[in-house]
Amino acid sequence: MKPKFKPILISLVVVSVISYLIYTGIRDTMTYFLTVSEVLAQPSENQDQTLRVGGNVSPGSVQWDPKNLRLLFTIQDEKASIAVDYEGVVPDSFKPGGEIIVEGTYTGDGKFKATTIMPKCASKYV
Repeated sequence: MKPKFKPILISLVVVSVISYLIYTGIRDTMTYFLTVSEVLAQPSENQDQTLRVGGNVSPGSVQWDPKNLRLLFTIQDEKASIAVDYEGVVPDSFKPGGEIIVEGTYTGDGKFKATTIMPKCASKYV
């Protein structure tokens, strides 16, 4: 190998490694989710798969059992709604009417068993 090409080859390898690290970091932090309507449009494809579903918490649908740390609520989009069952600690920013992303499995009967709930943060604090 000629001495001229050695720095070019090393630079190419370094740039490739840095690009790969940036790509994997971005890929792992991006949150993709389906809407409620998308989940319900293809129930057999989405059943028993781990999914992320986004929507708004329906006002008046929240039922909280503090003894068992069980939260039942409904999320909705413009066209449809789905019942969510979650057990665990509820984030402070969870509120009726707020935007939320739930992660878990769709059971196929109009219900979603959530393992994680992620309320979207408001862009402005009043």
